[in-house]
Amino acid sequence: MYALLWALNEESERVIHYASDALEAMNDDIEMATNGYDRRGREIGVADMRITMSRMNAAEQIVSRVQETQLQLARAARHLMADTRGGDLEGLIAILIADMDGVKQHVGFEHDKVRYLQQSVMTWLDVKQNQIVKVFTIITAVFLPPTSIATFYGMNFTWMPELEWQHGFLATTVTTLVAAVIPLVYITRKG
Repeated sequence: MYALLWALNEESERVIHYASDALEAMNDDIEMATNGYDRRGREIGVADMRITMSRMNAAEQIVSRVQETQLQLARAARHLMADTRGGDLEGLIAILIADMDGVKQHVGFEHDKVRYLQQSVMTWLDVKQNQIVKVFTIITAVFLPPTSIATFYGMNFTWMPELEWQHGFLATTVTTLVAAVIPLVYITRKG
């Protein structure tokens, strides 16, 4: 039983090292995404992060399973220690339990790292979404006043005095342009 628990603990440690290496590679992908461009200089979009997110979710699942396994192994080792009180294996089992606790702490650290990386990706996605909404807001702010003016003059009224003026069309066009430029200047100054 001792040999079996020892082997399972060693395998858990190997799995968590593999997951740690995978998380480091994902960390590089996420860092590159936050800069906005991939290795070829192409802009990274939300769809490009799907693969990284699915890899991260798989790593989180593996880390969670190893964490659960470590809890069960430690429990089995404590039961084994209770059954072998005063025997030759008691010291070895105590060392094994300490080693299992060390692996459990490593697993906890990797689990925290996965959560941090997931949070980083979600924050990056929120920033990208905010940038998109900002662009739509600017477009709306710039084109809404001229659209309102054009809509007003597109109505079929029988009497619109400015259309009979000598420079009525020019005045309407200039008013429309000014209505578009004022929000654009305001937004530009506000950053």
